[in-house]
Amino acid sequence: MAYIQGQVRIARESKRLTQADLGSRIGQPQSAVSRIERGGDLRVSTLLEMARVLEMEPMLIPKHLVPAVQALVGHATGGRSQVLASEANIPLVGGVPEDAEDSE
Repeated sequence: MAYIQGQVRIARESKRLTQADLGSRIGQPQSAVSRIERGGDLRVSTLLEMARVLEMEPMLIPKHLVPAVQALVGHATGGRSQVLASEANIPLVGGVPEDAEDSE
C-alpha cells in the first residue's frame, strides 16, 4: 500500500498541487491528504477520486505480473525511478498498457 501512497504524492507534486489543492479537488481536507501520503488508511472511493484528479488509472495487477509492469513503466520513462506513468501515457497505481501481452 505504501507504493500507492508514494505514487499519489509524486503525482500530486508533478502536477504542482499542494496537499490543500488536491484535498479541495477531491472534497477532503489537507490533513486527509497528508494522512494518506504518510501511509494512513485509504478508502477505495478516495483513491478513485485522487486518480481521476491526478489523471491516473488505478488497476489491480496479478502479483506475478507486477515485476513486468514495473519494468514496462521503467522502460517507458527512461528508467527514472518513481516516475509517473501518466507522464509516459502509461497508467500507474497498478496499470498495464493496453497493448501489453501476458506471456503466461
